Amino acid sequence: MELSSAIRRAIRRDEPVVVDGITLYPIRVAEYEEFLTARPAIEVMQRTFPVRLLSVPLLQALYTMDLEAVEAGQAPSGLFYRTLLFLALALRLGVGEEADTRVKKFHVVIDPQDPKRLKGLRCVVNGMEQVEITPVLFQRMRPILAAQNGMELVSDEANPDLVQAERDIAAAKGPKLEVTLEALLSVLCTLTGCEEVEAEEWTVRKLNSRREAVNRVLNFLICGIGESQGTKWKGGNPYPSPFFDRVREDSPALISMDQFAGGKGLEAMRHPGSTPPAGPLAG
Repeated sequence: MELSSAIRRAIRRDEPVVVDGITLYPIRVAEYEEFLTARPAIEVMQRTFPVRLLSVPLLQALYTMDLEAVEAGQAPSGLFYRTLLFLALALRLGVGEEADTRVKKFHVVIDPQDPKRLKGLRCVVNGMEQVEITPVLFQRMRPILAAQNGMELVSDEANPDLVQAERDIAAAKGPKLEVTLEALLSVLCTLTGCEEVEAEEWTVRKLNSRREAVNRVLNFLICGIGESQGTKWKGGNPYPSPFFDRVREDSPALISMDQFAGGKGLEAMRHPGSTPPAGPLAG
């Protein structure tokens, strides 16, 4: 879904967006832990679901999966719960209350003739206004919720296996870090001169945007120093600008046949009797 210029402008300014009379707010850093719990429900790739759930709205699919798991005595995925939590954060329901309490502010509306058919989610906002989010409406809200909070949704046409391979490769290459919100805020506040208590009122999108900006500037400086001393990178300097990210032109989960099995794979295919040496295979 392509967002309108008015919606993109509101998101850039961290302003709320109204969809069918329902106001969606960007989530604040003060609720970052709840945000991390809830975000998988928005980022999930529906193409990884059972085939019978690929053509139904995402909210209905999440409801069906967890309901059927419970009925079968199995552990649910928890994605439907996380969806409710994300919506509670975006609607600012029960601010300051525990996650479970906030989720319980929703009433699940089902078809009386078919309990597995979800008609919508009903709640009261601003203490008096009752709103209902249908599966179709949630489908329209999802890209806005993602953009408001600095999340990039994977295309519906993307290959789930390739996306997962890219994530696995990135995780394997990265160092083990003790990631905490306190440490992140400490660095960003040191560099911006903002107090941590003020930063907690930032939006999550702004927090991630500032972090990416700092990371880009530092990498630009480091790579610039390396380049001046003769360092070369395959494909060129990965951080050529302090202002803009370099456009990715390939996937780290893809390798050429020349690189397959350390360069021996193509030769082995020409001569099936031989066995290429063991080595990593991405993709």
